[in-house]
Amino acid sequence: MSTGLVRTIAVAIDCSPHSKASLEAAAEMAERLQADLVGIFVEDINLLRIAGLPFAEEIRRYSSSTGKLDEAQLERLLRHQAREARELLQQAADAKTLRHTFRVLRGMVPEKVMSAAPEADILVLGRSGRSPSCRKGLGSTARTALYEGKGTVLLMRPGFTGASGPLLVLYDGSGGSRTALVTALALAGPESTIHLIIVDLDPEAEARCRQEADALTGGTGLAVEYHHLPLADGKQLSRYIRMIDAGLLVLSDRMELPEKTLHDLVDDIDYPVLVVR
Repeated sequence: MSTGLVRTIAVAIDCSPHSKASLEAAAEMAERLQADLVGIFVEDINLLRIAGLPFAEEIRRYSSSTGKLDEAQLERLLRHQAREARELLQQAADAKTLRHTFRVLRGMVPEKVMSAAPEADILVLGRSGRSPSCRKGLGSTARTALYEGKGTVLLMRPGFTGASGPLLVLYDGSGGSRTALVTALALAGPESTIHLIIVDLDPEAEARCRQEADALTGGTGLAVEYHHLPLADGKQLSRYIRMIDAGLLVLSDRMELPEKTLHDLVDDIDYPVLVVR
């Protein structure tokens, strides 16, 4: 991805805490990159199908009682959530004077979100959605975007901003890692620190990567801290990143790291992750 070509940023909104964090990050990114913002709300067809089954019941939130799951009531609830999502987008866009549009789709949530992704330069998602089964690790939509998506994706979670704090970049000297670093530099705020983790077994890799990175970061005025970690698996990388305790993690799936290592890292880490493609 070339940051100079970021014209549209799409964000999936389901009014959950993770999606609200995603919207805040998407708006911040759109303002910094002067991009348009597109909000996406998906009416989950699976919920509507379940509501149509004769034995379907709902468990009321504040009691142990159950009742018939009403399909018409669910339709009204989805319309209400769509209005809420539209209002959240409107508020975020107005606060930063962003051009924005809103789309309501119906279908399987991961598939519908991904079908809208090719039209955007960056897709922003919450790491987890509303489902209680997705409280740990990645939700189904985030996992689909990571494993099957072709475009750049930002996976957000509450408690973090998109780029105003420290950023961490995985770097191995590959073209993909250079693109990740350039992207991080474009997103960084004036007070941001760039933590560059050099992942390479070669003992001379640190000096070579430092030289390459210095050429890219020179003149930005940003503080850069270098860390050299010999090639490790996703769990080891995750532990090391927690020790640094930075903010947004930026990496590319076109690095020389094994795909499984990257996927394990993104699934295990509890920080927002921008996967540049």
